Amino acid sequence: MTWSPPRQTKAPWLRSEGGAYLVSFQVSPDDAFDWFASRNRLLEDSILRSILSRREVRESLPELEIPAESENGHTVSSCPIGDANGFKMQSPFLIDGHLAEVLYSGGAYWQKRGDGRPEKQMALDFCEAAFGLRFSEMLYYINYDAGTPWFHGIAWDSTATLVDRRLRNLWMIAITDTD
Repeated sequence: MTWSPPRQTKAPWLRSEGGAYLVSFQVSPDDAFDWFASRNRLLEDSILRSILSRREVRESLPELEIPAESENGHTVSSCPIGDANGFKMQSPFLIDGHLAEVLYSGGAYWQKRGDGRPEKQMALDFCEAAFGLRFSEMLYYINYDAGTPWFHGIAWDSTATLVDRRLRNLWMIAITDTD
């Protein structure tokens, strides 16, 4: 499996004591990847963790200090909705809601304002730009664990991974904050 260079949509977003990063990749055609992705099985045998431990991902987000796959000893043979690395498969129809909630909550020192409509619209705008609101063609995995030293091990930690099965695009959104 080869990867195109990351599209550096990487941006540290507003968090007073933490941060948020978004990075996206194009995965080249690969029969094994396509087979597992088409069957919603990227959590089996730590496939998703292997993908996120690739050199291309680690080098595009050095701030996260993602361990190489050889340094990550967690494996699980088969589990359809979760894996030993903390990732859980979620309905792709929840992507915009999760993003809206993260934007609305804002972090440890953010005071929520308004009814959340602008945050929901921003999340929908991201989904439209990223994958054209083709929710049925997406895989969505979320992890609330502090997976690397960059995370603060607190309620605002999350790593969301989106996979577009048709176009082989992959997005990773990592968020942390601390109080």
